[in-house]
Order: sequence, then C-alpha cells, then structure tokens
Amino acid sequence: MEENLKEVYVTYDPMEASLIQAKLDDEEIEYNVKGNSNLTMTMDTFNAQISRMALKQPIKFFVKEEDYDKAKAVIEKDNSDMLQDDLEY
Repeated sequence: MEENLKEVYVTYDPMEASLIQAKLDDEEIEYNVKGNSNLTMTMDTFNAQISRMALKQPIKFFVKEEDYDKAKAVIEKDNSDMLQDDLEY
C-alpha cells in the first residue's frame, strides 16, 4: 500500500493516535502509520505528547488518495454523543 498515499492526519499524542486507528479500523479504511514506535523502548523518555514534541517525533497517518476524503470525514466526526448515559438514576 505504498503507492498514491496521502497524509491525512498528524499527532504527537499516542492516545489520540490510538483513537484515530480505531476510527479508521471501524470504517475499514486501509492506512499506514509512521512514527508510531514506543519512545520508552528506544530512549530514556516517556511516550507522551510532550516528549514526542520535544524530540520532533510525530505520528503520521497516510491513506490512499481515493480514501482521503472519507478518512478525513471519519477522523473529524465527533462521536462524543456515544458516551452519553441515557439511564435515569
């Protein structure tokens, strides 16, 4: 999946990267991720957003050009309403 790839999202936050992966997986959109290594395994630092920013180690997501618009929409969709608890106490 190396041909015709387009960068769709960049983050320094490993937790946000996990959420992006989950969204793309849910919609069965193929993607490549670069820079998603665990920094705690390779350096004397924490695998946190501030460490990645200081070391200039972003996590980048790439999709096929034909999937770019769909992937962008999926990533930007606010799913927070799924967290609402509709039970009455």
